[in-house]
Order: sequence, then structure tokens, then C-alpha cells
Amino acid sequence: MAFEKDVEKAKEKSRKLKLFCHDIHGVLTTNTIFCDQEGNRRYGFWHMDGFGDLSFVANDIKIAFLDTTSVDGEGLFRAKELKLDKFYHAVTNKTEKIEELKKEYGIADEEVGMLCSDLSDIPAMKKMGFPVAVADALPEVKEIACYITNAPGGRGAMRELCEFVLRARGNWDTWVDKVTKMGYK
Repeated sequence: MAFEKDVEKAKEKSRKLKLFCHDIHGVLTTNTIFCDQEGNRRYGFWHMDGFGDLSFVANDIKIAFLDTTSVDGEGLFRAKELKLDKFYHAVTNKTEKIEELKKEYGIADEEVGMLCSDLSDIPAMKKMGFPVAVADALPEVKEIACYITNAPGGRGAMRELCEFVLRARGNWDTWVDKVTKMGYK
């Protein structure tokens, strides 16, 4: 099943972003879980996806982690490491949480985006302006998305999306110049 999307329309929608949300598992991590003999779970994060989150924040797009699980603290650790202030775990209804954030920030549906991978994302995707799917998302998620990354979840999808959005806004070259002159911490 092919999922051709209108890239120009996606660029137009991305220019309105003020809040961008994503889950952890399947988006910032692959769908691989490593367990040791004591039952401790571990996930791998793609370093440059963190750069994507930080780049959005530095370019006035708020980030919120909306994690559906509560079995580990690695997503919380990653959010703290990136100095992000909006991290929610055990979120059973992403649509409700996004509605709360919209009220808090005083923003509309078209100013919200989310990087998605699984069926639990679909209700929220239908209520926002810029729903995005990772390359290895389920077909139902890709169908709703207005943009699909080339990278799969946990392998650079957030970093890729950051560049797409900042290029669409005309901010990419300025951002690259700033980062290469000072480094990014």
C-alpha cells in the first residue's frame, strides 16, 4: 500500500506549529525491548532525535512527551536530560492531554502536531493540524498523517522532522549557522 502525501501541504501545515507532541516507544525508540535476567528493561534512543526536540524548543515550538507506558523511567530520564518540562507518562488518552496543553498555551488544533506510530495515536491525530507518522508506523496511522518520515521510529525520525519543519519555516539555514558557531548544549 503506497502512502503518497502532499509535501507542499505538509509544509504549509508545519508553519503553524506552536506545540509538538510524541510518544517515546516506537517514535524515539525502536520497537525493541532489551531485558536482563532481573527483568530490567532498556531502550535505545537515537542521539540526533534529541537534537530535533532541542531544535524545536530553540525555535519556539514547545515539546511534550506523551508516553503511554509507566513501566520504566527511561523516557523521563531522556526528557530531563534534554531539559524539557512537559513529560507525561501512563497517558491513557492523548487527546485529553493535548486538549489540556492547548488550553494552557492558548493554541488551536491547527497549531498542534504529533509524531505517531501506533493505533493509540489515531484519535489525537484526527484533532490536530500536523499529524506525522514514522516510516514504520501502522498503515492506519500513515493514512491519517499529512507527512510520513523516511526514517523509522527510534532511528532519526524526530531529527528528520525537525529539519523538514525548520526548512518549511525558512529557519533552517539560520539555525545551522547558530549551531555551528556555538555548538548546542
